[in-house]
Amino acid sequence: MPYTMEVNTAKNQVVVKAMGLTEADVPSYISDFEKAMKQLKPGFTGITDVTGSPTILSPEVAAMLAPTGEMAVANGLGGWVYVANSPIWKMQMKRLFGSFAVHYPTYEEADAYLQSLKK
Repeated sequence: MPYTMEVNTAKNQVVVKAMGLTEADVPSYISDFEKAMKQLKPGFTGITDVTGSPTILSPEVAAMLAPTGEMAVANGLGGWVYVANSPIWKMQMKRLFGSFAVHYPTYEEADAYLQSLKK
């Protein structure tokens, strides 16, 4: 599987690790994302870690994933962070998900940022 998606209900958070999504992966990703949204409460946070992905998203995959940002906002998103060690990934995530696409180079920094939002 080119990604994992785990919901931590205690933290009211979803953690995605992407290892290279293709167009064929998007339907199952969106299905998993919808299931995750049903398990979270308004104010939830999310982390997408793309440090394990060898390439950025193709324009087609990026377009297919764009509705997940709107879905997150509609479900009461409290904050979302991308963990990326490449300026190209950072640019792509910002373009895809706009103002709530905060970027950190490490998972620990990303998690600390999200925890600070809940205070």
